[in-house]
Amino acid sequence: MYRALLASFALLVSAIWVDAREANHLQGATSPYLLQHLYNPVDWYPWGPEALNKARVEGKPIFVSVGYSSCHWCHVMEDESFENDTIAALLNTHFVSIKIDRESRPDLDEQFMAVTQILTGTGGWPNSVFLTPDGDPFHAGGYFPPDVFLSVVTRVQQAWAENPGFVSGEAARVSQAFSDYLMRKADARDVTPNVVAHAVETVLAQMDPFNGGYGVAPKFPREPLFLFLLDQAARHGEAQVLQAVTDLLDGMIKGGIHDHVGGGFHRYSVDPEWHVPHFEKMLYTQALTGRLLIRAWDITGAPRYRRAAERLLDYTLKELRDPAGGFYVAQDADSLTDAGDRAEGAYYMWTPNDLLDLGDGAKLVSDVFQVTPEGDLDGANVLNMAALPSDLAAETGQGTRAFTDQLDGLLADMRTLRNARPAPFLDRKVVLSWNALMIATLAEAGFLLDRPDYYQAAEQAALFILNQMQTPKGLTRVWIEGSSDIPAQLPDYAALGLALIGLHDFAPDRPSADRWLAHAKTSAKMIGTRFGRAEDGYRMTKIPEGISAFIQIDDAEIPSGNAMALALFARLTKRLQAPLMEQDGFRLAAALSGLAIDNPAQRGAAIQAIQELQTGETGRIRFAGSGAVRAVLTQSFGKIIIDLSIADGWHINAHDPFEDYLVATELTGQGLLADTTDYPAPKIKSLDFSTAPLALYEGDLRLEAQVSPGTVQQIGLTLQACSDKVCLQPETLTFTLWPAGQ
Repeated sequence: MYRALLASFALLVSAIWVDAREANHLQGATSPYLLQHLYNPVDWYPWGPEALNKARVEGKPIFVSVGYSSCHWCHVMEDESFENDTIAALLNTHFVSIKIDRESRPDLDEQFMAVTQILTGTGGWPNSVFLTPDGDPFHAGGYFPPDVFLSVVTRVQQAWAENPGFVSGEAARVSQAFSDYLMRKADARDVTPNVVAHAVETVLAQMDPFNGGYGVAPKFPREPLFLFLLDQAARHGEAQVLQAVTDLLDGMIKGGIHDHVGGGFHRYSVDPEWHVPHFEKMLYTQALTGRLLIRAWDITGAPRYRRAAERLLDYTLKELRDPAGGFYVAQDADSLTDAGDRAEGAYYMWTPNDLLDLGDGAKLVSDVFQVTPEGDLDGANVLNMAALPSDLAAETGQGTRAFTDQLDGLLADMRTLRNARPAPFLDRKVVLSWNALMIATLAEAGFLLDRPDYYQAAEQAALFILNQMQTPKGLTRVWIEGSSDIPAQLPDYAALGLALIGLHDFAPDRPSADRWLAHAKTSAKMIGTRFGRAEDGYRMTKIPEGISAFIQIDDAEIPSGNAMALALFARLTKRLQAPLMEQDGFRLAAALSGLAIDNPAQRGAAIQAIQELQTGETGRIRFAGSGAVRAVLTQSFGKIIIDLSIADGWHINAHDPFEDYLVATELTGQGLLADTTDYPAPKIKSLDFSTAPLALYEGDLRLEAQVSPGTVQQIGLTLQACSDKVCLQPETLTFTLWPAGQ
């Protein structure tokens, strides 16, 4: 049913532009992106043995085009070049043309993007790469206007026809250089606090001091980098680093990258001010920006972060969720105008006339979102907030809550008006790693925002993956209406493991939480059996395809697969007795450390994972004693509360354990007010290793203390987990307290 609908959609779109044609070799594909090209006059093939063998047998070079269904410039190049009969005839006669969905095959996408970036100094989608019949790259680019593309194809064809031996020889050398680059290594480095501090300084130097965010334009959220910075802020109580994160979020919340009407965020903006976006809305953007927002709210207490986070997550649950529980990958940048033309952003932009139905509210909306007759693009406006909600509220004399309630009512009316427009195409692929990122965010949001519906959605999505995307051969990466045949890659296994740990950590029902930990451990074990050796860094795929096997180091729209794998190992060792996994963690950390420190802006997730392995995580929930102890911090009105849950068969020493050789449970920190720490009464017991009675804590207990208000502080909780047979090494869990939470 679904495949038929997709094929019908592809046929309908193509019929707008060209006469009906027979399908090309993409017939039978399930990817919505490939099906969008099903009726192009270009005789596209999917990546695979048929196309590659055809090129070798016929001695034809290969043209590879990589894109994704919601990409505006991919649509433009299709309309201008791939629907052009002259260009199609040239490609069909002299090349084997292969179309790749980057979301289904990130291993191929990253390889061909590396080719383009190194050969041209830039990159983007659509990505256009020319290969020899043996698969070696020799020319590349991104989007080409039709006249330029025709010239490029003609020159490439002539070069191959005149001297294929020379082209093949040069391409083979290029291919070897790329293979060496993709499998590169660096000597291990000690990731000390000073080294990380210097890395953070280099990143902060590239921040936009006016609009927030990293660099200038085009402006991407760079969520893996800012999650690393937020972790650094929490790890050391660094207000300057936290400010870099909140500056980013404030710029995005105000800007047109924010879908103020429907909730959620577009992929990136074309300007430094976050004003005009490319309008595709990606699942990974919602997952990782949502995570930044909920953590920023937890630290600062600023209502704007919670409001943006809940609107983002509610949008995701409403618009991107499959009825069975998984999440779709994206909504398109383009949609149809009233005239029936396809245009980028048509669904999202507004004119003053569009607001007339709001009555008296039209003026407030126009003022808040700077809607003018001139507009931003062809007389239409991308909604941009003139200032943050709290500042706008102050200008009107209202409280922030009253102002945003009034504004949200008007935005709901605008959403009703917008729903009458032709909606952007929805790509209904379910991609494992992106779903895993959203599961982890929803689980954490359920806990931090006290929204059990978010946790339930996360749980349902995880069950969907475990039930629908597992085969006897392992996990699959992509699910489309029951079809799931692309093997999962390193980021899929690693992200799923982290998501399952999130479900374990934030579960409201603790007795059932351990099942998620067992599944996470299975994902971690599969990484070690499928993707190589930890000491080398893990390969992206089990069976390499394309130019080369490669070790994924760089963060892109999501953290690198190796960074997520290392974070998974680190977190499991804090929750389980897993010495072999801990050893693999340190081997992988050594493999990543040198490369990570060399480029922290691109590899912040790896640095964060190395620190988690060395000294533990940040956040309000911590584990000690290989999972025997769970600690949860709550801050309120100058008081901290730490709730401890100790597993059956384990205990920690009381604040006064009676024996000097035992490590006492103790809260320490300069911000603690003297004599205000309240330790519970201990249990007095005799154990096998001690004939003398000992003072112990078992089961569930609570520690409370008063703290100095108004300053950033770090509080340490020292404890030692023991059973009747053994005492583990003492541990100190360090929590950062922010003024907003006191």
